[in-house]
Order: sequence, then C-alpha cells, then structure tokens
Amino acid sequence: NFIYAHSTIPFSKLIYGEKYLEEVQASTAEYSDVFEECSSALTTKLPSEIEFRKRSIVNDTGMESSSIIVGLLKAEQTHVSQDIYEMFNNFKVKTVLIDYNKLINLEKINEESLHFAKQDIRLAQKLTLNRIKIEVEKFIKEQNINRIFIPDNLPLPSTAYYQLVTEAIVKIVDDNPSIHLLGICSGLQGIMNAQGVEIVHFFDDEKQHKSYLNNPQQENTTLQQIKIVPNSRLAEIVSKFLMPDENGWFSTYFPDTHAEAINNSLKNRKKLESLGYKVVGFSNDGMIKAIEDRHGNIHFQSHPEALVLKSDKNFYLEKQQELKKSILVAISIVHDFLYRNNCHHIEF
Repeated sequence: NFIYAHSTIPFSKLIYGEKYLEEVQASTAEYSDVFEECSSALTTKLPSEIEFRKRSIVNDTGMESSSIIVGLLKAEQTHVSQDIYEMFNNFKVKTVLIDYNKLINLEKINEESLHFAKQDIRLAQKLTLNRIKIEVEKFIKEQNINRIFIPDNLPLPSTAYYQLVTEAIVKIVDDNPSIHLLGICSGLQGIMNAQGVEIVHFFDDEKQHKSYLNNPQQENTTLQQIKIVPNSRLAEIVSKFLMPDENGWFSTYFPDTHAEAINNSLKNRKKLESLGYKVVGFSNDGMIKAIEDRHGNIHFQSHPEALVLKSDKNFYLEKQQELKKSILVAISIVHDFLYRNNCHHIEF
C-alpha cells in the first residue's frame, strides 16, 4: 500500500482578564470532548505485539503517563488535530488543544502594540510577539502542559496567528527545556522560520507541487528513505530496531508529502549550528529530513506520526519487513518525545 522512494519588552498591563482565560480553557475543553467522541469511534489501536506492557510507564522519580500533558497546536484542518489526539490517546497521555484563534486576539494586540510603540512598527512587532508569548506561556502553565506538538498544517498556508504562536512556543521551550517540543513537516518549517533559518521550495511546476501535497496517511503515499547520522540522538533511538551500515549510518522509511525543506546551503547550515541545531537525517539526494536541538528535541520534515496512526493496518502485512521496522522506529520516536529523561527504556 506504500510506495518506497530511495531517493523581550513587557507591557505595563495585561490585555486579557481572568474571565477571558476561563473562556479559552472552556473552549479547549469543548475541543477535547469532540476529540474524545471521535477517538472512541475511530481509534485504531497499536498492534498487540508493540503495545506497552503497562498502562502507565513509571520511572525512577515516579512519573506516570498521567503526569504527561501534550499541548497540541491546532492545525487548520480539524482531522489533523483529531488524528494526533488519537495517537497520543493510544499512548495513554492527556492532550490539550492550543487553539491560537481563541487564545489570542491579534488585531487587538497589534492595535495596543502600535499605541505603546508610538507607531514605531518594528518596536510594535516586538511588543506583539512578547504579548503573545505571555499569553501562550500563561496558558501552558495553567494547563500543566509539558510537551508541545506542532503538526503539519499543509496544504493550507500558515496564518499570522499560527506563525506568531509557533515563534512564541519556540522561545518558551528554549527558556524552559523541560518542555519537550516536536515539529512535523510545516511544523518544523514554522520553528525554523521563527529563528531566521531559510526554507526553500523545490517544485517549479504548480501541478507537480499540488500533486505532492497528499495526506501522509493515504494508502499510496510515498515512503522516502531517510539516512540517519551516526552518533546522534536519533541514531540512538532507531538503533533498537535497525542495523547500521559499514559507516555507522542507519536507514528507515517515512511518509513524505512536503514541497518545502530547510535550505542545505553552507550558510544556512552554519545558521542552524549557531542556533544549537544538528542535522541528523538526510534523504538520498541530500535534503535535510531531521534536526535535533541542544535540549534533545528532534524535528522531522517527514511524517513518522503517520506510520504510528496506521500501524494497526500495516504492521502485519506479509513481505513488509522494512515497513514493520519503520513503524517500530516511528513509535519509538513518539515515545522518546513523551518519555525521554523519565524512563530508561521501553519494552515491545
């Protein structure tokens, strides 16, 4: 069913009161209820062979799955958020929707920023970002969020709300590295854009561009081979299920449906390094597919989460050993996002 392809300035006062925040929390709870209904009706369980042997994973410090709360940045397409909610539900962790449309009022913030900045646009932009960061950080603390997942938003373009909240999240996580961050596809690109890293388009033909932006969960989605850099954290994760080649590189396959990527130029690579990132995954043609930061977070241009979501359908396919191993690798990546530093190993 899959096709393989080898190839800070603070405001002097708060804009929002407690009543507004209560409304935001209520709206998030409403979304959670919707996701619960969807999940109970559509949930696809992980294959029994790779389900966790315990409902709660307890580490030496006593942390359980119930203490892990994932903040899911809302995607423009509702089904994407529902699918990701379902995935984390299977890992027995709570998911809270970060709905930027309800969390911030960008028009009001921009107006107040321009007023405080006395119409200095550049200063107003800094004030706006700082205001958004304050609101997002307050929501994260009140909801006890300790993991943040930024999903793919394509084929729809990212809105100003989406990108500003992404930028705020990047700053919050950098200040609070105990919060784990995982960005997928355009989620990765948003994280990079927030820090001035160049993203490039690699399709000139619009028809070819649109044809490539498929749902990564579709039956005929391309699985692209990814080469994983030796001695990286990602290599350590995948080594549970993969054997390295003679040079220590690992290879796995993930769905790939993007039309943009991090520019692999020397200048851009130096920019990444200056920000504390390492490139840890490439396609066969040298495109950057995975990066990790100095806090241990790993972000992907490809879609490992799509394999996790479809694992029950594809794990037992005959003559699909590479796919089976890739599913195990994908599950291990999500597990690392949730549980790293909290347990020493997982059992499959």
